[in-house]
Amino acid sequence: MTIRQYIEENLPKTIRYMPQDEPPRFGLPYPFIVPCAKDAFQEMYYWDSYFTNAGLIAIGESQQAKYNVDNLLSLLDRFGFVLNGSHASYLYNSQPPFLSLMMREVYEVFPNREWLGESYPKLQKEYDFWTTRRLCDCGLYRYDCEPLPDDQITGTAEALVSRLGYRPEGVTDRELARGLRSFGESGWDCTPRFTYDVYNYAPADLNSLLYAMTDNLAFFASELGLTAEATAWQAKRDAHAARMRELLKNENGVFMDYYTKNRTRGAVHSAACFYPLYVGMATAEEAAAAVSEVLPRIETVHGVACCEQCDVPGVFQWGYPNGWAPTTRVVVEGLMRYGYREEALRIAAKFVETIERRFAQTGHLWEKYNVVEQDGAATDEYEMPAMLGWTFSVYVCFCKLLGKDTK
Repeated sequence: MTIRQYIEENLPKTIRYMPQDEPPRFGLPYPFIVPCAKDAFQEMYYWDSYFTNAGLIAIGESQQAKYNVDNLLSLLDRFGFVLNGSHASYLYNSQPPFLSLMMREVYEVFPNREWLGESYPKLQKEYDFWTTRRLCDCGLYRYDCEPLPDDQITGTAEALVSRLGYRPEGVTDRELARGLRSFGESGWDCTPRFTYDVYNYAPADLNSLLYAMTDNLAFFASELGLTAEATAWQAKRDAHAARMRELLKNENGVFMDYYTKNRTRGAVHSAACFYPLYVGMATAEEAAAAVSEVLPRIETVHGVACCEQCDVPGVFQWGYPNGWAPTTRVVVEGLMRYGYREEALRIAAKFVETIERRFAQTGHLWEKYNVVEQDGAATDEYEMPAMLGWTFSVYVCFCKLLGKDTK
């Protein structure tokens, strides 16, 4: 079977339709996509859906991409924020806020102002969630979680200890439980970018996405003829960017995570440093800094690792030597946006070859890959299921970028 045949056979198997609640899963009004055809992850996930949508649009399945957006808007309307996934276990955390970007990409395909007028106020709810319930004392924003019930504390804390491979000294179960949920909200669960107290960081990726949210809210307001609101959103966008530059940008011009507890910048370079490029916030000089200072640390023979190699203790699936489809897309499209075409195409070609080689070995697409070793077997914190979702999407989009037919 070729990868193209695999996608054609398995993509329909990832579509679900469940308009009513079936506890512990929440009903959604439209057909939705799940990451895997079977076994794990059988509910809709927030940031997975964003990256999967690009592939759906690329292969002409734009209506499903719109359904995915409308389903996330329904979760936002029902719960006041977009849940990590459509499952009761995710009532306590969201995921990276890509909804505004999803809305804009769908609006470009379906330029329906009536739909936009209905969706724009809902998106403002998401902005309010992040800027009130995830506000740091420094004026930027963090990944965190809603307060957990007492009966979930011990088990959640033990789960983090198991995944990290050690227990931090002098840390309570409640702090560890909050840490694991905050890792989950970041999507990077777990990563050496953060210590156990993820909620004490103002991350480069999250704050870039909130820049994008204000930029898109300004665009949507303008499209709806709300000129004063568009101007107000632009002012919020620019003020947020200024605060990011003040706190996140290091002496080399690179945007790093900011540890609010002791007011220092994180030391681990990662694909998150490319988010300001991905959302178009970076200046030309800031983009050049990411290319010169970060890319050599994370680019490997088979792609880009999500983080540079470092000596942070623990086992991290969102660390070296793993490369993931979403972080690779962020790096490649960030490079393309700022004119680094040669570097972007080089990395895209490496990742496509890694996917194809691993598919030849196993007959499946996977959620992540070892981009250092030839066999591509990734470092796991749990048993990795075969994955279609975002890997299918990035594969077909990269093949299109490279002018290459999917195999």
